[in-house]
Amino acid sequence: MDLNLTREQYEKLLELVYLGNWLINAYRTDDYLEDYSDVVSLIFSQAGKAGLEEKAVRDERGEKYLPSFDFEESLHDYIGEYDSFCFWEELINRLAEREAIKEFGSLPLDKIDLDEFLEKKNKYLRVYEQEVEENGLKNFELIKKS
Repeated sequence: MDLNLTREQYEKLLELVYLGNWLINAYRTDDYLEDYSDVVSLIFSQAGKAGLEEKAVRDERGEKYLPSFDFEESLHDYIGEYDSFCFWEELINRLAEREAIKEFGSLPLDKIDLDEFLEKKNKYLRVYEQEVEENGLKNFELIKKS
C-alpha cells in the first residue's frame, strides 16, 4: 500500500498515531497492547525520510522507533484537555445517574421505565453541569457514612 502525504500531513499522522496509542495503552501495565506500539514504530520509522527526524528516536535495543521526548511533550496539552473533559463529563454523568436512581427508591433497576429514568437523569445533568460550570469542585464534599 502506498500513501502519499505532504510533510504537514505526515506530521499530523505522527500526532494522531501517538495520541491513538496513548489513548489505548497509557493506562495499561500487564495488558499493554503491543500491536499498537508496533504500528507507532512503523509510522515513526519514516520520520527521517519526511525531514522530521527530530520527532522520532530508536529504543535502547535499536529495534523500534518511538516518539521523541520533545514530540511527546508537544502533545501534552491535547492529553490534558481530553483528560479534563472526560473527568467532568464522567463526574456529571455518574452523579446525575446516581440521583435519578435514588428517585426510584427501592425499585429494582430492571423495573425502571427507561424514558422516565432518562428524563430524571437529564434534569440532574443540567443541575450538575451548571454547578460545575459555576463552582468546579468547590461545593463537592465526600460524606462518609458510619
